[in-house]
Amino acid sequence: MLILARYLLRHGLSASLMSLVVFLGVVGALFLAELMRDAAQGELPGASVMLMLALRLPEALMLVGPLALLTGLLLALGRLQEDSELIVIRSSGLSFGRVLAPVMLLAALWAGLLLAVSGWLSPLAVERSSEILAEAARSAIQAGLRAGQFDHLNQGRTTVYVSRIDREAETFHDVFIQHQEQGFVELLTAREGRLWLDEEQTGPYLLLREGHQVQHASNPAAGPLREMRFARNELRLPPPEPDMSDSEATARLPELWSSGAPEERREWHWRLAAPVAAFLLGLLALPLAGRQPRQGRHGSVVTALVIYLFYSNAVHAGLILMEQHNRLTGPGLWPVHLALGVLVLFLLQRMEKNW
Repeated sequence: MLILARYLLRHGLSASLMSLVVFLGVVGALFLAELMRDAAQGELPGASVMLMLALRLPEALMLVGPLALLTGLLLALGRLQEDSELIVIRSSGLSFGRVLAPVMLLAALWAGLLLAVSGWLSPLAVERSSEILAEAARSAIQAGLRAGQFDHLNQGRTTVYVSRIDREAETFHDVFIQHQEQGFVELLTAREGRLWLDEEQTGPYLLLREGHQVQHASNPAAGPLREMRFARNELRLPPPEPDMSDSEATARLPELWSSGAPEERREWHWRLAAPVAAFLLGLLALPLAGRQPRQGRHGSVVTALVIYLFYSNAVHAGLILMEQHNRLTGPGLWPVHLALGVLVLFLLQRMEKNW
């Protein structure tokens, strides 16, 4: 490999990796806020927050990977332009292909890594996340209750408050429960409570002692009010929610291609979008990095971001159309990729003519 190719590869790769770290930090902060909210609502154990954040790394890579490559190459090639290194390369008689080849190689490598992430690593992460969420749903009631604060269970339909927890005796003191289900609201208070599972493990039960129960319709004026006192009351708590993760999200890329379901074909197009976008946007960086004398240094970055926004929005619009029509056949997202490919080819040919 020529020294020039290694030089361009090294600078392009380092700038792209730095851009990737910055974008991952931004997306990771958003993901962390979502996970912290779920943990605060009792839907996720606090100890699993960082593990869940790590498992969402493939999703973050698919989201920001193409943009990181575009930004990194723009910065690297823009600096070569500012330092007149591209002018020296051109003046030395090296062809346009000598500059294009390392950029194309980096774009292909970047796209290949994203393909591995979207095709194989992402399904593994989704599977592991589903296992953690299922386990969290099973153990949220036993381990998720905290003394002195309101905990929301069962997708927010059940609110539980206990003033004190005796871990050794596995009992709760001063229990308050509000449960909403099928048009009625149920309020229970008890001096003491204890969780237990039946032998068939069909769901958790809460044994309440010396309490008070009130039940009324969601609109109290629309139905009767039932009130009773009890010495002992066994309340069956809502069973864990079933795993609602989409089956296509856990399928590998070849499995999606061979499937005959429209939703899996749509997932196949979505998984391929990131690597295809990375390759095309990587090539787009080369003509956009070239600037005319006295042209602003940030003009190419703004142009690149505008193109990226149009392209990414078109991809998502295409996915929405595929979901609405719910058909197995059709061009999918290929017209969107083709439009960007034609633009990239046009700009590269124009740059080659002016080389």
